Amino acid sequence: MSFSVHALLKPLRDSCIFLWLLLASLSTFATPEATSKALVSMTQGEFVQSAVTQPPGDQADWQPASLPDIWKISHPTAEGIGWYRFRFDYPTLSQKALYGLYLSRLSLNAEAFLNGEKIGSGGAFEEPVARHWNRPLLFAIPPHLLKPRDNLLMVRVIAPPHSQGMLAPPQIDTLEHLQPRFEEAKFIRITLNQTSSLLIVGIGLLMLSLWWRRKQDTAYGLFGLAAFVWALQSLNFYIITAPLPTPQWELFVNASFQAIATLWLISLLDFVGIRLKRFNQLLWAILILSPLTLLCTPDAYFTDVTDVWHLVTMGVVVFGLCLLAKEGILHRNKDANLLLLTLSLILLFAFHDWLIHTNIAALNHWVSNEEYLMQFSAPVLFLIVGLMMTSRYVGALNDYEQLNQQLEQRVVSKHEELNQNFQQLQSILKEQASLEERERIYQDLHDDLGAKLLTLVYRAQDSNNAELARSALQDLRDVVSRAGTEHIPLTDAMADYRIECEKRLSDVHIQLVWQIEMKEDHLLLTQPQVLNLGRIIREAVSNVIRHAQASQVTVNLSHSDRQLLLSVSDNGIGLPAESARNKGRGLNNIQKRAMLLGGEVHFEALSAGGLKLCLQLPLQAFAQAPH
Repeated sequence: MSFSVHALLKPLRDSCIFLWLLLASLSTFATPEATSKALVSMTQGEFVQSAVTQPPGDQADWQPASLPDIWKISHPTAEGIGWYRFRFDYPTLSQKALYGLYLSRLSLNAEAFLNGEKIGSGGAFEEPVARHWNRPLLFAIPPHLLKPRDNLLMVRVIAPPHSQGMLAPPQIDTLEHLQPRFEEAKFIRITLNQTSSLLIVGIGLLMLSLWWRRKQDTAYGLFGLAAFVWALQSLNFYIITAPLPTPQWELFVNASFQAIATLWLISLLDFVGIRLKRFNQLLWAILILSPLTLLCTPDAYFTDVTDVWHLVTMGVVVFGLCLLAKEGILHRNKDANLLLLTLSLILLFAFHDWLIHTNIAALNHWVSNEEYLMQFSAPVLFLIVGLMMTSRYVGALNDYEQLNQQLEQRVVSKHEELNQNFQQLQSILKEQASLEERERIYQDLHDDLGAKLLTLVYRAQDSNNAELARSALQDLRDVVSRAGTEHIPLTDAMADYRIECEKRLSDVHIQLVWQIEMKEDHLLLTQPQVLNLGRIIREAVSNVIRHAQASQVTVNLSHSDRQLLLSVSDNGIGLPAESARNKGRGLNNIQKRAMLLGGEVHFEALSAGGLKLCLQLPLQAFAQAPH
C-alpha cells in the first residue's frame, strides 16, 4: 500500500476548513453588532441567592456582580436559585419599534421580570428542570413596559445540584437586531448538534450492522457503540426536558465522556492493528470507575471530580496518540496518521472545553469564547473513521468477490480438466480393451495358425515351400511378440533379427557376417517400424537364399548425424539383367516398406560379384530414449 501525504491530509484539510468557518461564525455571533445604537448590554448588576419565586425587594442581601457571572468563581457556595437585578436607562426608546431581552448564555434555566412584570420564562424550575445551558433565550418585551429612564430588570436563575450556575450579560435591543443573532446561535448550538447526532447515529447503525455480519471484527461493534453513546450524550446540548432529574442526568453526561474515549481508543487502535491488553484493561477500568466515583461524590465536589476525570481521560488519549504516532511513523500506516491528526484536533478542542468547564479564574484567559468546540469536531472523527471502516469493509467484500470469481473460474477449469481426464480415461479403457482383444486374437493365431505353419514347414516337399512357410511363421511370431509394446530399442530388435538370420542362413550353409556400428543405444522403434524394418531384412535374406547362390551374407548397421544406414550384401551372382529391368514382388515390397519408414532404398552391384541393398532412414523418424 503506497503512502500519500496528500491523500492523508485531504480529509483533515476539509474538516479544518469546515471548523474554521464554523469558528468564524461563532466569533461573529459572540461579538455585538456595532451598528445597533439601541443595544444595551448589562455587564454590572446585583446578585442575591434566594429561593423565592417573586423578585426580592431592597431588603434582600444584594451583592454587586460583574457579568458574565460564574457562580463557581464569584459565588462558590451558591446553589439552587439566585436573582440578578439591573437598573438601566433606555434613551433611544422608539414607540414604533419592538424590543426584546436576549440571554445569550445561562445555566441552567431562567425567567425575566421587567419593571415588576414577568416577560418570559425558559420553562420548569422543578425537576426535571428545563435545560438552557447551551440554548439562548429571547423574550419579547411588551411595548408599554420599557421606559426611557429608571428601568428595573430582574432575572431569576436556577442551578440544581451537579450543575454550574452562570449568567452572561443580558442584552436589550430591537427584535430586528436580536432575532437574527438568536437564530444564528440556535442554529450553531442546537440545529448543528441535532444534524450531527443524526449523522453519527447513521454511522453507528452502519458500524453495528457490519459487526453483526462479522462478529470477530470487534472494532466495528465498539465504534458503533461509541457512536450511540455520543448521540445520547449530545442530547445534553439541545434537549430542554431531560429524561432524568438533573443530578442523575449530569452524572450520565459527564461519565459518558470516559465511555466514549474508552470505546474510541480500543476500536481505533484495534482498527490500525495496535492491541495492548493492559492498556485496554486500563481503559475498561476508567469506563467502570468513572460513574461509580461520581455516584459516591458529594454534591459540593461533583464538578471538581468530573474535572479530574476529564483531565485523566485526556491524558489517556495523549498516550493513545503516542501509540498512533509510533504506528504511523514506523510502519507508514496512513490510517494511523490520519487518526492521529484527527484525534489531536479533537483533544485540542476538548482541552478548550475543559477550561470552560473548570471555570478556574487563572485559566480563563486561555478561553477564546464561551462556545463549546468538541461537539463540532467529534462528528468529523466519526465521519472520517466511518468512511475508513466502510472503505475497508467494501475493499474486503471486493476482494471476496474477486476471490469468489477466481474460485468459480478454477472450478470451471477443473471441471473441464476432469472432463478431459474422463475422456482420456475412456480412451485408455477402450484402447486397453482393444489391446486385450488383440492379444486374445494374437494368442489364438499363435496357437492355431502357428501350429499349422510349423507343420507345413516339416511336411514341405520343396525347400522353397519350406522357406516360405518359415517366413510366414516368423511374421506371425513377430506380430504376436511385438503386440502391446509401445517402443522397442533398435539394438534389441536387431538382436532378434540376427538370431533369425543365422538360423535361416545356416540351414542353407551360408555364412552370416553381422556388423553393428551403433555407439549408443538411444533409438527407439514403434511396432510398425520394427515390423517393416524386419521384413526388409528378411526379404533381402530370402532373395539371397533363393537367387544369389552366395556363400556369405553381410549385414551392416551404422548411423551418421542425420541418417540410419542399413546394408545387406552377398558374394553371389548378383542381380540378373532382366531382374534389374523388371523387379520382382520381393524387391517392390522392400521399396514400399522403405517408403513407410520415411527412407530410401537402392541396390548396388559389387565389383567382386554379388549385390548390395542400401537402406537410408532419417533419424528424426525414430524416438529418442531418455538419457
